[in-house]
Amino acid sequence: MKTLLKYTLILFLGILLYSCGGDDTLTANPMITAINPTSGTKTTIVTISGKDFGIDANTIQVFFNNVEATLQTVTNTLIKVEVPVGAGTGLVKVIVNGTELVGQEFTYVLTTEVSTFAGNESGYTDGESTESKFALPTDVIIDSQDNIYVADRSNHRIRKITPSGVVTTFAGSSRGFADGAGTNAQFYYPTGIAIDNQGNIYVIDKQNTKVRKITPNGVVSTLAGSSYGYADGTGTNAQFSNPTGIAIDNENNIYVADQNNHRIRKITLNGVVTTFAGSTGGFADGMGINAQFNRPTGLTIDPQGNIYITDKNNHRIRRITSNGVVTTLAGNGTIGTVDGTGAIAQFNNPIGLTIDYQNNIYIADSENNRIRKITPDGVVTTLAGNTQGFLDGDASTAQFEYPTGLAIDSQGNIYVADRNNHKIRKITQD
Repeated sequence: MKTLLKYTLILFLGILLYSCGGDDTLTANPMITAINPTSGTKTTIVTISGKDFGIDANTIQVFFNNVEATLQTVTNTLIKVEVPVGAGTGLVKVIVNGTELVGQEFTYVLTTEVSTFAGNESGYTDGESTESKFALPTDVIIDSQDNIYVADRSNHRIRKITPSGVVTTFAGSSRGFADGAGTNAQFYYPTGIAIDNQGNIYVIDKQNTKVRKITPNGVVSTLAGSSYGYADGTGTNAQFSNPTGIAIDNENNIYVADQNNHRIRKITLNGVVTTFAGSTGGFADGMGINAQFNRPTGLTIDPQGNIYITDKNNHRIRRITSNGVVTTLAGNGTIGTVDGTGAIAQFNNPIGLTIDYQNNIYIADSENNRIRKITPDGVVTTLAGNTQGFLDGDASTAQFEYPTGLAIDSQGNIYVADRNNHKIRKITQD
């Protein structure tokens, strides 16, 4: 009898212990109940409330829009994390011991900052970024390795800046006109610059009224243009009048903003020049030569072959489809700094522009000393800039002085030819 009681007691205790252990396992049910705040910038500290998280940070991972966050503290009911840089807007996910918990969406707020990437004061000096000097740099372009090329207008040179900020002279020397390799070549106020998918660089040689070509190893030749005037034709039979902007499409056709002819010209790789859109100075949407511009200045092209133009003296941003139909994307002809959609927006002599991978367009709104952004739907906002001057820092207080050229690198950073500050500025958004 005693033996039976003994074994019964042992069995009861075993069942009790097993049941308690089993209850702990069965009742461990991690859950997210709240996230606070639900929006913020990079490095914002977010508190995730819930239950059964445990206290071992090694068993917990947190993701914002699938980008892993840095854990700050962990308790069984609270997790504090730092929002990762560049996360973007998306769902918050917590993994606890392999179990994935999905929380609500976190709205990632971009922070935009302006810094000086290269340039010091007006002059001509190669070297490290802070030692280098430019003289009225007017346009920038970026190659597939994120090297930046600068149309250094008043130095009559094309300069190169490595991603680490080292500045060298790629082509050009004293003012003049000469084809040749590297510093044996001469330019006269190079203004616009573009690059094709083979790494060839094309330059608007403004005062020489020509379009020049530079091979990847620095050999300069003349593609098209001769004296001031207006003439379609091949090579030196063609004429331009104060050309400024240049862009290249996916088929390596070259487009030129022929400013004083109020036209957009097209150049094939063989140097055949035709008029793509525009006629006399004025303002009119329409097809090809039925359209009118007033000193078109800058160009950029989207992957679908649509061309975007800063119509400088019309204070508008225009668009030309691949088959030549001209419309107005933003601006109403009135000088101002108004943000808004389409014709509500106002600009003041916009000059340079570029486009990102989401087809957002960025404008160097030169006499407003601002960088503006236009979404594909035509919504205009101010990205950076304030009053005229020079100041790095937060985009809302940063200052430019007559910015003219823009380019975007592979990381989405925007580089600005800040002409009258003689600097290349960098805008980061993260």
